[in-house]
Amino acid sequence: MRTSYKFGLAAASAMLGLAGMLAPTASAQAQMVAAPSDCPKYYFCGYKQANFKELAFRFRDCYLQEIPDGLNSGGSWYNNQSDGTQARMYNKSKQLIFTTRGAPSSDAYGDWAPVWYVDAC
Repeated sequence: MRTSYKFGLAAASAMLGLAGMLAPTASAQAQMVAAPSDCPKYYFCGYKQANFKELAFRFRDCYLQEIPDGLNSGGSWYNNQSDGTQARMYNKSKQLIFTTRGAPSSDAYGDWAPVWYVDAC
């Protein structure tokens, strides 16, 4: 189970801004990079570091899965599922906080702090 941190007004404020932090920017979409070699087709991949470095998980199944311990800040993700498939991210209370753009999509500079669960499709 992931380490729990105090969840107060600062965290709630951070969650309100989460969509902008996790969602790829228009320029990021225009400059979409090829899928990282450790993120095969039909997977949603999460990384501990920015720019798709240090793979933390690969999810393929369509159900809520807890992300691994150690993803408490920063990071990145790559959605390499079938074209158009969207992944969903949820907080500790299993409330939806972000839906990715359809695959292929990514965020080289995300923030895992508010994310506890991912549904890959």
